[in-house]
Amino acid sequence: MVTSKTPFREIDIRLPHLRFAARCWGPENGIPFLGMHGWLDNAATYDHIAPLLPELRLVSLDLHGHGFSDHLPPGIAYHFVDSVDLMFGVADQLGWEKFNLIGHSMGAAVGALMAGVIPERVQNMILIEGLGPFSRRESFGPRALRLSVEGMKNIERKSMPLYPDLEAAVQARYKVGGMKLDSVRTLVQRGVRMLENGVTWASDSRLRVGSRTYFSEEQILEFLKQIRCPTLLIRGDFYFQENPDWQQRMRARCEYVPDLQDVLLPGGHHLHLDNPKPVAQAIRFFLKNRI
Repeated sequence: MVTSKTPFREIDIRLPHLRFAARCWGPENGIPFLGMHGWLDNAATYDHIAPLLPELRLVSLDLHGHGFSDHLPPGIAYHFVDSVDLMFGVADQLGWEKFNLIGHSMGAAVGALMAGVIPERVQNMILIEGLGPFSRRESFGPRALRLSVEGMKNIERKSMPLYPDLEAAVQARYKVGGMKLDSVRTLVQRGVRMLENGVTWASDSRLRVGSRTYFSEEQILEFLKQIRCPTLLIRGDFYFQENPDWQQRMRARCEYVPDLQDVLLPGGHHLHLDNPKPVAQAIRFFLKNRI
């Protein structure tokens, strides 16, 4: 839980065409970490572990379309791979030629691609519940594009749900499952916007439209082979049991990352929020002899 004793600072990072909001933890001369959250989450995803890692300069972003960051212009679809270029742009604005990455779920997928595309800039990488993006067979390509085109048309006709107050939004997200109530509240407080007649989600509705393109599993493995930095993969044992196929694929991918530690800890998909102490301990142990 974030309190007045665990201070952070809110900043804006401006690229030529987009503004990113971020929550900064730790001293400016601390170990530079760029933090990326999961799909439909926000920068508050590291609120529970950041106070346990005071030596880090953690800049936790709201990815575009999430939290307090800008949405894309009307009519433009979100492409997963665009995040790679944008995150390097954010690092440039921060003055970080070399830096470290921490990513959860979708953020972990982005991080793995970043480290595989320009490996010389990434010094260490921590991935929570993710090692590269979801893959699809090549034959799925035409269907993926069709679903996305149709989804963009349909999403414009739909309105975001409206809740009477913040607590109602918290309860709605809590009913989806997968997180403790305290963790849900941490994310929802930053993930909504207040209207005159209630509360709605701050995330761009277009984020719910499926991807237009996917990498094949073979392509993703080629990215993973290019990673050169020490990498820590943290997985939750409950999510492992609930999603055996995806977890089996992640374990297979581990074989392609040259310097990777795979750690299984108690918890679900958001274990860094629900059970932060073991996660922070694993991170500290991983970084101990590397930084």
